[in-house]
Parts: sequence; structure tokens; C-alpha cells
Amino acid sequence: MSNTVVTIIQVPVDVDYTCPWCGENITQCFDDFLKDQGLSWNDLSDWKYTDITCPECGEKLEDVSYEFD
Repeated sequence: MSNTVVTIIQVPVDVDYTCPWCGENITQCFDDFLKDQGLSWNDLSDWKYTDITCPECGEKLEDVSYEFD
């Protein structure tokens, strides 16, 4: 008999980052972040080429990288 492997699937819930312009720590619901930034989960591989906008000060954030915890 072989072992059974159960995969636990993680879904992003929130995003957290600090704006380099205003210094504000931003925590936002993941779905709201996608909507506000005009991003799509299907386009994850293209996100690194897309600037985002700080919801607090309105400045463009360039050269954004993403990591998952």
C-alpha cells in the first residue's frame, strides 16, 4: 500500500507593504488590492513588469517584487 499525500492549498488573503514615498504601512485585502491595482491573478507572471499605486499618497511604485509567506 502506498502513502497518501494530502496537499494543503494556500490562497492569498492580504497584502502588506510599506510605501517608499510616504512611509505608510499598507495592509489590504488581496482581492481589493488586485481590483485597485488593475491586476489579475491569471497575470501573476506579468506583475513584476507592472507598477502599482500607493492607496495613501497616490505615488507610483516601480520595480515591485512579490514574495509569498
